[in-house]
Amino acid sequence: MKKILFYLLFVATIILLIAAPFLIEKIILCEDIFPFNMPITFSKETWFGFIASYLGAIGTVSLGIIALYQNKKYKELSDSSEERLLTLQTEIKNLTEKNVALIELNSKIERAKYFPILTNAHHSYWDMSKANAKSSFDFENDAFVFSYKNISPEEIPNTLIDIFNQYHTFVYTLKNDGERTIRNFSCTSVTQNKQLHEHGFWFCQTCDIEPGAILRCVYVTKFNLAEQCKNGEIESLSFKYEMENVIGERFEMATDLHFIPSGKNAAPDYMMEITPIHRV
Repeated sequence: MKKILFYLLFVATIILLIAAPFLIEKIILCEDIFPFNMPITFSKETWFGFIASYLGAIGTVSLGIIALYQNKKYKELSDSSEERLLTLQTEIKNLTEKNVALIELNSKIERAKYFPILTNAHHSYWDMSKANAKSSFDFENDAFVFSYKNISPEEIPNTLIDIFNQYHTFVYTLKNDGERTIRNFSCTSVTQNKQLHEHGFWFCQTCDIEPGAILRCVYVTKFNLAEQCKNGEIESLSFKYEMENVIGERFEMATDLHFIPSGKNAAPDYMMEITPIHRV
């Protein structure tokens, strides 16, 4: 309906513009029509010039009004476009920040998959014989980290199981509850009675720990470790460990043992504390 009215108005305007000069000429040349039935002091040519200028002025004013109206509309559209653009930029910024946050979160979640998790299995063994070690440990699937006190590499037996027959041992058990393999797990220091490397040297053999695997931490000595712990000669032992994940990040942890003199008990009484694993 609006289009029809627009077309009708457009046609009427064209007709009026074409007919207007003829109507003006008719009015000016006919002296019986108001207001030209009064004496005319100007010539018809003068009146034609005045009417032309008058109509030109009206046209100019009309075009100016139209131009102002169009400029106003354009400004409104421009302001509206700028507001929409600013709103869109703000939304894009918010979405970008959310995407960055999600990427960081996903990165943390992904990295968490590679973070080592070792839990205390609450199993310990003193001076295991070869037979008992064979029945208690799975030498094919368990991981073993050996820390030797005053025992040279040349003195170590060819098979791991023979170590339990030849030396005194203390074993405590951890488990890899993480999703990835722990690489190069090794003991970097042993502290006895809060004195680092007391009375002689020590060294360690490293191991890898598969997901879900049991880790046997074995401290190997020539002297009777259990007797010294029971009679109070050894009050504490602290083992510091380092490890890597499969993407090469390094971590460390420690195990602290505090022994309570227990006299003739079969095995020493102790409290064990495992520190949280943290990146190096």
